[in-house]
Amino acid sequence: MLTDIFFLFLKASLWALGGGFVFMGLIEIEIKKKSWDSLCDVNSLITIATSLPGPIITNLSFLIGKNLAGMVGGLTAVVGAVLPPFIIIYLLAPFLLDQGSSQAFVSSFFYGGLVGVMVFVFLTAYRWIRGAYNFGIVSFASFALMTILMLAGIHPLIALLVGFSMNMFLKGNTENE
Repeated sequence: MLTDIFFLFLKASLWALGGGFVFMGLIEIEIKKKSWDSLCDVNSLITIATSLPGPIITNLSFLIGKNLAGMVGGLTAVVGAVLPPFIIIYLLAPFLLDQGSSQAFVSSFFYGGLVGVMVFVFLTAYRWIRGAYNFGIVSFASFALMTILMLAGIHPLIALLVGFSMNMFLKGNTENE
């Protein structure tokens, strides 16, 4: 199981040039494909990982790996998740330090990565929106309101409080009828 954990996080990390949000979506899909979702609650671990200080990728890798195979599984998952960016940076460093003709190559690499990241972020957002819609129109409306408030520059905690309050108030009223 340790090799499966290592290669799962290695593969997800290779695709997750966009950082934590892309990584979360990929890991969630892969855990469901492997039917490991009965062994760990990925959504709860994502919530915990995003609230901890530090990079989301290493936090989430450790938490999922630890749930699947103990402390050794957690460390194996972190190594699998950290190895691809380390190797990529190690290989790209000479190109980045040489400001000559290789700069076009490096720029092209990052533009290609940007397109992939946008696709994965869109797919993750789509799954979250669809999940909110499946909980009902009230949950979807509170999710949309929170998103709009955060995009308008309102502090995320205030937006969450408004969305949560709206969800609780309107859900409570519709369940009583």
